[in-house]
Amino acid sequence: MKILITGGAGFVGKNLIRVMKEEGINPADITVIDKDEVNLNFVKNLGVITVLADLAVSGSWSDNFYGQDLIISLQAQISGPQYDSFKRNNIDAMQNILEAAKKFGIKKIIHFSSAAVLSVRQDFYATTKKAGEELVKNSRLSYVVIQPSLMYGPLDTKNVGWLINFARKCPVFPIPGNGQYPRQPIYIDDMSHLVIKFIKNFPSENKVYSINGQQIINFREIISTILKNMGGLRRAIYLPLPIFLFLMKIYDTIFRSPFTPDQIKSLTSGDVFPEYPWWQEFNIKMTSFDQGVKNMLKN
Repeated sequence: MKILITGGAGFVGKNLIRVMKEEGINPADITVIDKDEVNLNFVKNLGVITVLADLAVSGSWSDNFYGQDLIISLQAQISGPQYDSFKRNNIDAMQNILEAAKKFGIKKIIHFSSAAVLSVRQDFYATTKKAGEELVKNSRLSYVVIQPSLMYGPLDTKNVGWLINFARKCPVFPIPGNGQYPRQPIYIDDMSHLVIKFIKNFPSENKVYSINGQQIINFREIISTILKNMGGLRRAIYLPLPIFLFLMKIYDTIFRSPFTPDQIKSLTSGDVFPEYPWWQEFNIKMTSFDQGVKNMLKN
């Protein structure tokens, strides 16, 4: 099977390709299109075919769709201050991908949407991911749409990875409010095993899966787990949310952090998504958050 991964050089793509190799999928049968040259070089070293291109702009990159059997669409704008960047990467790129798929007769797509489309928050990320998901549903391709909650694991520079990097720099970790904000983190290898299940046995009907972690763990527990596994004299303090956001802006200015106020609002939104034991249905052994953090700290 020939597999095309759009936006496949980011956090999810790097780990998915690694796990695909471990599961016996030949990397020579995988083509990755991405606009980040540094990340493309990383996945190229895993043995895949790489194409440097901006999917939001029509171009000859679409010729690489010829002969492909399946698309896995990972491209996404997760953070940023301007709506246009979200529209380009989450809507325009999705439209171009679907047009190329139809042109070259590709009939199947596994699309990574986001739990954000079900969230109480309606920021640029949530609204544009929802629009991209609707494009897939209306494309007449056979699809699996995955709506994952917080994903984390090796090579993560946002979310849990950002929290770990922050804790490495600062011995005192500020927690917004009372820290009682529930999350359902998914270890990236567990998500990758699910995708491989779909690759090997694509559903006969179009499916949308709300995929969330086995554990519901609040923000303060996330920080506690990170600090415990890092050891040392690190500790947490609790700050009112406005003060926390103000300090994060200062941190962002100093360190040029990839974390944004919208991501803080996401972490503190209090969303609890539908509980669905997908790990039982697909026979996947889940990784505990504690073990997942241990794995990240080894890298």
